Amino acid sequence: MRLGSKVPVFNAVQEEELVQHLLQLEERFYGLSMRDVKELAFELAERNNLPHPFNKALRMAGQDWLNGFLLRNPKISFRKPEATSAARARGFNKPSVTKYFDLLKAIMQHTRFEPTRIYNADKTAVPPKKRRIAALKGKNQVGSITSAERGETITAVLCMSAAGHHLPPFLIFPRVRMHEALKKGAPVGTEFSCNPSGYMTVELFNIWFDHFLKYTRPSEDSPVLLIIDGHSSHTKNLMFSEKARANHVTVVVLPPHCSHKLQPLDVAFMAPFKNFYADAVEKFMWNNPGRTVGQYDIAELLCQAFTKASTTETARSGFYKTGIVPFDPKIFGDEEYAPSHVTDQDVDLGPKSTPEPIIIPEPKIIPSDPQPSTSKQANKNSMESQFDNCSCSSLDGSFKVSPSCVKPLPKLKGPRISKRKRVAEKSSEITSDEYMADLKKARASKEIQNIKKARKPRSRKSKGLKTSPIEEDTLCDKCGEVFSDSNDGTGWMSCFECGKWFHDFCFESNEAKCYECS
Repeated sequence: MRLGSKVPVFNAVQEEELVQHLLQLEERFYGLSMRDVKELAFELAERNNLPHPFNKALRMAGQDWLNGFLLRNPKISFRKPEATSAARARGFNKPSVTKYFDLLKAIMQHTRFEPTRIYNADKTAVPPKKRRIAALKGKNQVGSITSAERGETITAVLCMSAAGHHLPPFLIFPRVRMHEALKKGAPVGTEFSCNPSGYMTVELFNIWFDHFLKYTRPSEDSPVLLIIDGHSSHTKNLMFSEKARANHVTVVVLPPHCSHKLQPLDVAFMAPFKNFYADAVEKFMWNNPGRTVGQYDIAELLCQAFTKASTTETARSGFYKTGIVPFDPKIFGDEEYAPSHVTDQDVDLGPKSTPEPIIIPEPKIIPSDPQPSTSKQANKNSMESQFDNCSCSSLDGSFKVSPSCVKPLPKLKGPRISKRKRVAEKSSEITSDEYMADLKKARASKEIQNIKKARKPRSRKSKGLKTSPIEEDTLCDKCGEVFSDSNDGTGWMSCFECGKWFHDFCFESNEAKCYECS
């Protein structure tokens, strides 16, 4: 029943179609603002020849119409969006996620892993995020005491199992030397290390893996499945892959830009952990006026947050929401992959690979007969002429010109040109024979290039220029072939003790050692 003289511009069916179109745009991370929605309403009313009281000078609907539209459709609300990178929106697509779950399924069918033997490891920066505080309404700036200097990053490596077993943290301080005072108040069993930048490196990750083996104790009868992200300290680490395989640890790498959906620690643990740490920092600042949180206070504050966040329910929830335990490859619905529909491409394959995107055919526009008009009228109708005779109508006939025609869903119309200089990693098992063979080949090829470069600029020493230390060339003791004469090092092995290369088919031994070391 209608009260008053006002008549709604759109009927209930038309408004429902408009709501669905707005939700589809939001699912693809291209949601419309209030101004965009009012402009879209004006265009719909104009193209469909519907009577409306909208402002024709501004070419948009009024705030009164928008308020009524929101009251009639409570499922729509305007919210502040959370920043999401285009790489994540493009990377979390159905092909890459399906490959990841197919890999997990094949591994679990080959080896039965109990929930107590499935682990996930991830690293995070310790500095807390800012919290909202009470302040005067309308005040331009609201300040708060800073806990530490900017740029001082401390990395914490965390690991948990699907059954709720949380390993003690592994802390990396931005220092050159370690001090015992930094360990004060840390959780029992915490390991510490130093790095001038405070970030994870290949050497530090190998130290963490020894820490992992100490608490998980994998064996042939009780193997372990470890799920990690595709950081270069993991994927380009031949020593880590060999040690994991020798200790019965199967390592699976997540697809790139998918950790926010597929990594249990990111999904369930990191948010409460950082919130508890922020609470601990605020309590410390309140109880110690004039002091700031330094490196010697981090361990004790982190212990308070880690103790509260490391619960069994948190771990189980993380592995359940990511479809790992229980195994559920269909945990994500089609609406989860909507942002990747803009490009409909798999993960970034590098600059040389540009797959053809799937393009949705655009609505056909029937050109109108040319009519004499002034230049002023032509300029006025230049942006409107494409919709005058549009044949894109709603399926139920509610709109002559549908919202998807006035404001189409975003879609890539050509191959995306990537500026990446390296090939992106994919979801893979880095302890497999094929992956380790590729790592050995890449390592040998790099050393061959370094040796050949060292031979050319021999005049650098005579000019007083610096020279970088290069691995020594080597000969195979049996056949006499020179290592640097090969193209990519295929068929050669590196000695574990001295680092020299030798032919694997010339030396019949199970140990990866050269003649001198063996």
